[in-house]
Amino acid sequence: MTSSDLDITDTVLAELRSASDIVQVIGDHTTLKKAGRSWKGLCPFHNERTPSFTVDRDKGLYHCFGCGAGGDVIRFVREIDRLDFPEAVEALASRFGVTIPRRQRRGPREDRRDTLYEVLAAAQRFYAQRLSRPGNAAAKYLVERGVPPDMWTTLGLGHAPDAWDSISQALSGAYPEDLLIEAGLLQPRAEGKGAYDRFRDRLLFVLKDERGRPVGFGGRALSPGGEPKYLNSPESPVFSKKRLLYGLFEAREAIRRTDRVVLVEGYFDHLALARAGVAETVASMGTALTPEQAEKLKRLCPRAVVCYDGDSAGRKATHGALQLLLAQGFEARVARLPEGEDPDDLLAREGPEALARRIDEAPDYLTWVLEDVRPDEPGIASGEKRERIARIQETLAAIPDRVLRYEEYRKLARAVSVPLEVLWGGEKANLRPEMTRSSSVGTPGNTAVLSAVEAPAVETRLLRFLTAGGDHNSLILRTLNDDFLTDPRVKRVVAVLRGAGQASEPIDFQGQIAHLTDDERTFISGIALDESPEPTEKGVDQLLKDLEKKYLDRESAEIQRAIDQAVAAAGPELDELMRRKSEISRRRADLGRPPQWKG
Repeated sequence: MTSSDLDITDTVLAELRSASDIVQVIGDHTTLKKAGRSWKGLCPFHNERTPSFTVDRDKGLYHCFGCGAGGDVIRFVREIDRLDFPEAVEALASRFGVTIPRRQRRGPREDRRDTLYEVLAAAQRFYAQRLSRPGNAAAKYLVERGVPPDMWTTLGLGHAPDAWDSISQALSGAYPEDLLIEAGLLQPRAEGKGAYDRFRDRLLFVLKDERGRPVGFGGRALSPGGEPKYLNSPESPVFSKKRLLYGLFEAREAIRRTDRVVLVEGYFDHLALARAGVAETVASMGTALTPEQAEKLKRLCPRAVVCYDGDSAGRKATHGALQLLLAQGFEARVARLPEGEDPDDLLAREGPEALARRIDEAPDYLTWVLEDVRPDEPGIASGEKRERIARIQETLAAIPDRVLRYEEYRKLARAVSVPLEVLWGGEKANLRPEMTRSSSVGTPGNTAVLSAVEAPAVETRLLRFLTAGGDHNSLILRTLNDDFLTDPRVKRVVAVLRGAGQASEPIDFQGQIAHLTDDERTFISGIALDESPEPTEKGVDQLLKDLEKKYLDRESAEIQRAIDQAVAAAGPELDELMRRKSEISRRRADLGRPPQWKG
């Protein structure tokens, strides 16, 4: 679910985090054992033998010190169940009895969209009812193709009668003509007056959004001369073809369960895989896979199997799909299909078990690419071999992680009997422009861990003291000068804590840090759950001095550079710069004196 009518405010999120038992939620996925004030267990996000995963119920945070995954309970549910943000919020709210208010109507545009959903749902019911009538052409066609009636209902198949005004007559009494045109159900006449049914004499496949709402249709011509053979709804305020995948709503749970998605080209390919029991199948509706579709699928699973047609067009489309999948970090495989056959052909010829087996036994993408491109074919000229290898390198160039890309080059070098240094030396020539920038594949948690390591140690220590809570928080936040800080995330957290107005109390992560982003919460989770000794008054005093010393060091270096420039140019500001440098030296000397502790 990428959009929602839930009114998700910071106040609501704070209430939800407070009500949600993070230990209970995470305990559904890994065994947690009490260890001091925290809970520990094996990380559910990566394989490990020694527990490095920590959960703090009071702070509402988790963190893996092995892979870097971390954040709050909402982040955990999103990552473990691969849900969008509104879905995760709704799931937790339902589990822990939190009421999420609904948004009020915002204006005519939203009303119009809701009405479009309504009219498309009404059209889907009409087409489905027509399919259920005995003797209609679409039902006869499905029977001939071996599609069982229960699947007609499951997938919401329908029949558009061979008439110019069937849908207009069925719905025009309830909805105006311009709305039916906008929904893609009617086509305006060329002469500019009136409209007629877009879908006529066609078997219809309903296109649904991620919430299961009809947003359009795809129609297969039933008469031999029907053109075009396949016709889809036009773009509309509720339907964007490049973002939607046919069958995704029905396949979502199977994708999560199997940790993979199977990609096919068309509606009947999807039907063939569904009949073979491969429920995690989606189709790109006869067009090439788009970056938006690949990105959407990556949020659901890490593995993809491409099962496009076995003809030259299908193989070409497979190469294009692989580049998009590899760019998203997928573990990609390709099902082997005989020359000229599609999944529906295989189902008819070999049966459902054999088709499902081809999916399960699909080789990794590089093996398939080598089989298809055949750079080691006996007897080919050197120039032809070079061109074929370059085609493979073009696919490998999509891999954003340089280390992973290098490993694939090693496999390629062995397969084509060309030294690795020769292939890798020309690797940048094959990179697409967007891939020449520094980039890597990994979880947000891994990025956060690297960033946390890069944060200045003294500023990390500051956050560790603040997240421990206690009376010293008031002293720190009152005394600390923001100019002493360099890391923008540390500044952000400090600003949020100052704004909370409860500096002397233990940090309420559910409430006080509600304004932080997911990545900022991941960053702070590793610091907050690091079980260091409780800060002392002496430790707090030393921390504040260390922060100021670092600041004075930076200031001193900056002033010295300005002094050097002023001396060279005989500038008039030299006296003021020297005075400021002396002040810094005196302040550093004061900070170096030991404090006079009472008692």
